[in-house]
Amino acid sequence: MTSALPLVLIPAFGCDERLYADVLPALSRQRLVQTIVTAAPRIAPMVQQLLAQAPPEFVVLGTSMGARVALEAVLAAPDRVKGLVMIGASAGATADPAMGLRRAARIASGERDQVIDEMAAMIAHEQGPRGVHTREMFKTMGKSADVDKLRQQADSLAHREDLFSRVGEITCPVLCIWGEQDQLSPAADGRKLAAAVQRGVYHGLPDCGHFPTLEYPSLTVEAVAQFLAAAPTSVELQPTHC
Repeated sequence: MTSALPLVLIPAFGCDERLYADVLPALSRQRLVQTIVTAAPRIAPMVQQLLAQAPPEFVVLGTSMGARVALEAVLAAPDRVKGLVMIGASAGATADPAMGLRRAARIASGERDQVIDEMAAMIAHEQGPRGVHTREMFKTMGKSADVDKLRQQADSLAHREDLFSRVGEITCPVLCIWGEQDQLSPAADGRKLAAAVQRGVYHGLPDCGHFPTLEYPSLTVEAVAQFLAAAPTSVELQPTHC
């Protein structure tokens, strides 16, 4: 008999399980869902944190920073990660490392709330139906985040390397969900990634910014559910004998 593989969710920078609160009930109906928050000064140890806490085999969905961790987890442990959903994160290098390092330094020096406010202004497509809600939810999560963990996350984002030369190695199914109005990671990043992997699909959401799970939860669930239904993301269970 077979059972659906667990789904692991990795939140974005400054976020926690509340990033997925609106999609979790629907995603949990068919499989075990686990949220793992990672924080370290580089992506590689964040990947190790993920792999240490995740099931032996799983499907992973990450948003922004969490998507980059998810991507690198597939490259680090292709035998364990059987499907990948990327939301709003390029496989490329950090566009402006100096800005990222300044952000990390500002957080460490007591400017966490100011940094979060600045990022919140770009997070959502505020003309969308849940744009304002998404912006305020990001502020709530970010301003309650542990300062040292937030600094580490900012530091790790500043040191991202270009992985486009390696994404062709990824053999598991990949779904790229992108807000077409994403100001932090343009939709072109998602299209490029979907084309670069072996089994990639791009799914764009009009009038959506950086956080589809908050801005368009029902459409996000629909896209993920279709992806999981089509992809071979089940594990064979061995019968037990008494």
